[in-house]
Amino acid sequence: MEQTMTRKTVPLTGLEAALVERARVEGTPQHDALVRLVGAEVPGSEAATLHALIAVGLTALGEQIALDDYEQLAASRDAEDEEHERTMRRRVRDR
Repeated sequence: MEQTMTRKTVPLTGLEAALVERARVEGTPQHDALVRLVGAEVPGSEAATLHALIAVGLTALGEQIALDDYEQLAASRDAEDEEHERTMRRRVRDR
């Protein structure tokens, strides 16, 4: 399935631009960390680096949503749910 790419203008502060530039340069802590997070070498272009940083950010966002959902589910458990689990474990153990 072919993916359509869209170009966007992204405003960056001076510090953000400097960190993106450091992420482009092999051997910097920022580049090494990005490669580890992406799981592959990142091409040296600014666009490729920004794309990789967005991918890492979106992954982190998805992980945080899953964690929030899990915490909400855990908080919603009540005594009846726990009793049901204990009953099911006993049934499995008694087989």
